[in-house]
Amino acid sequence: AVESEWDVRWAADALHQISKRSTARTRKEWAADVVVKRVAEKLREATASTEALAALGSEAVDVLLVALEGLRRMAFQDAESQRDALERATMMLVADGWKHPASSIARLFWLGAPLSFAGKAKDFSSLLPGTLRQRVQELQGPDVALLISAMRRTSAQDPVLLTRVLGRLKVQGIFAGLSATDLVEMAEGLKEREVEDAEALRPLGQEILRRRGELTPDELHRVHAAYQALKLPLPEVWMQPGSAIKRDGSQLVTTQAFRPEEGHEKKRRGNNDIQRTSPPRVVRDYKMMSY
Repeated sequence: AVESEWDVRWAADALHQISKRSTARTRKEWAADVVVKRVAEKLREATASTEALAALGSEAVDVLLVALEGLRRMAFQDAESQRDALERATMMLVADGWKHPASSIARLFWLGAPLSFAGKAKDFSSLLPGTLRQRVQELQGPDVALLISAMRRTSAQDPVLLTRVLGRLKVQGIFAGLSATDLVEMAEGLKEREVEDAEALRPLGQEILRRRGELTPDELHRVHAAYQALKLPLPEVWMQPGSAIKRDGSQLVTTQAFRPEEGHEKKRRGNNDIQRTSPPRVVRDYKMMSY
């Protein structure tokens, strides 16, 4: 089926989805699957060739970067083996004037973080942080997670970009599309950068607590340790319940804080769990029945 129905776009997306939705343990099991291994093999061939993606036109670089991320996360390739493809991707983005989704630029930033480029690729890759700073408002949750992860490396640290990324953490709904594991890794990345912006740390911590039922015991221990190191213990990310008044310019603003009750967090489900529905309710109206 892989051979007869091959399309590099769906293959890149499929491997990427497997890498993002699997856990550390299940990722190894997926990587050992015969079909997944064959898909990875064909993607390695496609990403190594300039002709394989040519038919996709301007979409080629976006597909190339998705494929490279999937291959990296699934441990089918390491950073060094992707050097040539990443240099090619950088040149393609420059040729298009960086007129591609911000997610592609964030993905390139993450993929290239462990590497040092040479020649033109080095000159152009140095433009990445500035381009991302200008387009930070376009970044979604997965993009923010990639940037925080990349900036754990000294060579990829950019204080101005980090400050703007922290601003995105304060946007409502920014955590959509992120797994609970992504949230833990973001917390650890912010710990390593010694972030002190409590207004950015609180929304992330609150999302983690809402979804703590999805975390493994090890992940829960790690995220508590990260927030403890950030001098904001995880239980304290919620504001004290009740109302508070503060001045905003010439106005006084009243805010109301609520603390969620125990048992309201989302629970992790196994592969075979299903959502149980309530049995149908029978309403007997004896008055109506008498007509």
